[in-house]
Formats: sequence, C-alpha cells, structure tokens
Amino acid sequence: MESSMARADSKPKPPPRGFTPKFLDSIKPASRRYELPDKACPGLRIRVTPAGTKTFAWYYKVGTTTKMLTLGVYPETSLKAARDALEKAKERHKEGEPAAPEADNPKTVSELAENFYSGRILPQRKRPEKVREILDRDILPVIGKRKLSVITTPVIASAVEKVVNRGATAHAGKVLAILKQMFRYAEGWGFMDRNPAYSLDRKDLGVREGIKDRYLTIDEIRAVWHAIEKAPRLSVEIRSGFKILLLTGVRTNELLKAKWEHVNLKDDIWFIPEENSKTTAWTVPLSPDVKDLFLELKEIAGKSPWVLPGRTKGPISDKATGRAMRRLFELKTQDQQGETVPLLPIPRCTPHDFRRTLRTHLDDLGIEPHIAEKCLNHSLGRIDKTYNKNTLLDKRRQALEKWAVFVDSIVHERDNVIRIVK
Repeated sequence: MESSMARADSKPKPPPRGFTPKFLDSIKPASRRYELPDKACPGLRIRVTPAGTKTFAWYYKVGTTTKMLTLGVYPETSLKAARDALEKAKERHKEGEPAAPEADNPKTVSELAENFYSGRILPQRKRPEKVREILDRDILPVIGKRKLSVITTPVIASAVEKVVNRGATAHAGKVLAILKQMFRYAEGWGFMDRNPAYSLDRKDLGVREGIKDRYLTIDEIRAVWHAIEKAPRLSVEIRSGFKILLLTGVRTNELLKAKWEHVNLKDDIWFIPEENSKTTAWTVPLSPDVKDLFLELKEIAGKSPWVLPGRTKGPISDKATGRAMRRLFELKTQDQQGETVPLLPIPRCTPHDFRRTLRTHLDDLGIEPHIAEKCLNHSLGRIDKTYNKNTLLDKRRQALEKWAVFVDSIVHERDNVIRIVK
C-alpha cells in the first residue's frame, strides 16, 4: 500500500493528444496542489488540490498582471463545457472585455453560501432544504457578512463553537460538515486560495455524536480493529465480516445475505440484489484489502453458497453479529503494567456505525459528496440519471481504495501515509 501511495503522490503526465474524461477520472491528488496542461486546448489547465478537487483554469494577462479564471470543477463541469467556456473567455479577452465578470465572484460568506447552495447543494442533494436551514440558522448569522479575503480558520470555528455552546453538540457536527464542503467548493472554484476549514477537527471543537450520529474517530478505528483481531473465540467469519463492513460501508444484512454467486473475484466486484438491499440493487467495488478478506472466506466456506455460513444451512444471523460486537466491549485484557483493562476502551458502537464512519471520513479524505453518498447506495434524487453508472463505479472504487489505504495506515500507525492520504 505504501508503494501505491508513493505513486499517487507523484505528478502524472498529461496525454500528448490532450485530456480525456478517462484521464481526468484517473488522476490522483498529491500532498501538494499541482496543475496539468490540456495539450488539445491551449491555455486550459486542470488544478488538483490535496483534497482531490479538480478545477479547470486559464491564466491570462491584463497589462503586466497575470490573472486566473476558473472554468468549473470536474466532473460537475465536463471537459467539453470547460473547453467551450475557455474559447468564449478568450474571445471576450481579445475584444478588451473582462474574461469573466468579476462581480459574479462571491465577495462575502453570504454570497459564497448562495453560490454554493445553487451550484452544489440543489443539484446534488435529495433534501437541500436541510442544508438551507443550517446555512440560514447556524452559519450566516454568525459569519455571513465576513469578506472571503479575510476569513480565517478561527472565524469559521466560531460558528461551530456557537452551536456547541448552546448544547447542540451533535448538530454542531452537521454545521462543521457543511462549512468544510462550502469552503472546499470555494477553493475548487478559485474564489479562495485555500480551504480555511480544512484543518478543523470535530473533537477539538467539542462536537459530540448523538445516537444516530455515532462514528469512529481515528483512534477508535484503530482500537476496534485491534480488538477484532485479538478477541478470543471470535470466528474467522465474524472477524472478517466486521472488517468488510468497515471497509465497504454496506449494511450488515447486505453482507449476511451475500452468496458466492454474487461475488466476482475476477473483476473485483460484489453485486447486491434488490431483495438483499434496503434500497435498490447495487454493485460494490472491492478494494485489494476487501478482496483478500473475501478470498480468505472463500477458502473456509467449502461448498456453502453463503459468504458467511452459519452453523445451520443458512448464513450467520444478525443476532450472532450483534452478540459478537457486544462481547468485544465485555472482554478484558491486561495492559503493560499488568492491570486489567477493557479490550475495547471506547464508547459502545454497533456495526451500523461503521457505515457512518466511512461516510464521515470520506469527507475528510476529499471525496466529492455525491460519490461518498453513492458509496453507501444513497439516492441522489433526480440527478441520479445524469451520472454514468460505469463512471460512478470507477469513482466509487477510487474512493473505497483510498479509504482502505487510510484505514490500513491508521491500524499500523503510519503517520506519513495518513498525511499523504489526506
């Protein structure tokens, strides 16, 4: 995994005949922002941030000053649309007109919020009114009048702290998530040079999880993984099953009902039929780590049609996985001083919290919200039809592989890898 991350941290070479959608889909973020030229369209460049945002840009001169015009964020803005927008901007610039009306660029947080809501939230959220409510109630009254040119990380943190101070510690997590998405959007579109909300941490701000907001922190992921590996009398099926749930974000019953006829280890995909899903049929791309777990389970499954065979002819039951999870919190071990301590010394969690854990950390890894939502098979409403299923599968594969590398670095405490992944 470390070698693959090293390759991802290097700058790719642009195709000699120009960008293609396939190439743009394949490029990975690095530890620093980098740019690549489109050799089929002089002047067009793609800027890739460490968070994975890919922005089309054009540099042009006004007198002796070099300016940058952003032409959209990929894939929301297609390659063809960016090239067309560049040609129009060049024509305006040649005729002495502004390449783009600067008045259209947001100057304050309120203006950014409107741009973010109309350009990102409305097209991609099934219930955008929830974001609208957070913007109007929790964010804009606190920092709405602030100019983007002087906005700082502490100023953004103040909006979250205000929610925490009124006792809504779980809701504060939602406010922080929207702030991070909004300022990442601002960075991607070139409205700001950097995302001032990027380094804000839920725990440092006093954000707490409600019952339905429980997710595992980095330290908790490490603790759970180690407990799964160390727990005595935990079957290989349940041990591997818990890891698959954490690395894929599927629902527990979707895994328990899985049959080998649904798993294609040649193409690294797992099909979940509609009768096994809470929503619709879908396909889960398998990262190398998850594939290894399936291969291990395949060896011990024998002739059973079930991925996780139980003691009877059927699969392991959800009651069995629930008991196993509860037992992790009941087991004791000895620390280095010989004291008896809990094997898993964290607040209780359930396998379903693994799903929330993946979704939360995908945001921190810079995965686009619509890709993160589709990793959980959430509906995007009317815009579902606008996305090519094969393209989304590739992007979900990239997201889940990035997540698997991240979890591996956490479990083995490789800080250098964690920094690269971010």
